[in-house]
Amino acid sequence: LVVRGYRQEEGIDFKDSLAPVAKMEAIRIFLAYAAHKSFTVFQMDVKTVFLHGTLKEDVYVCQPKGFIDANHPSHVYKLKKVLYGLKQAPR
Repeated sequence: LVVRGYRQEEGIDFKDSLAPVAKMEAIRIFLAYAAHKSFTVFQMDVKTVFLHGTLKEDVYVCQPKGFIDANHPSHVYKLKKVLYGLKQAPR
């Protein structure tokens, strides 16, 4: 599932949308220290990291087309975890 986050408005639907990123100076210090001590450095990228985040705000979504519950067509769902497309996903 993907959320249409482009419809979210800052200050109404979310407060900020900053992703935690290391500063370049911290990376350089780390690499210099690792080189000085002859440490082996590994890099990895977790492609589904956004799907493991928790939400600070309550986010409700409507039922996706094709998956509407016939008994409750007007129900909305409260998200427990972030989905791709949410402005809150990178936090």
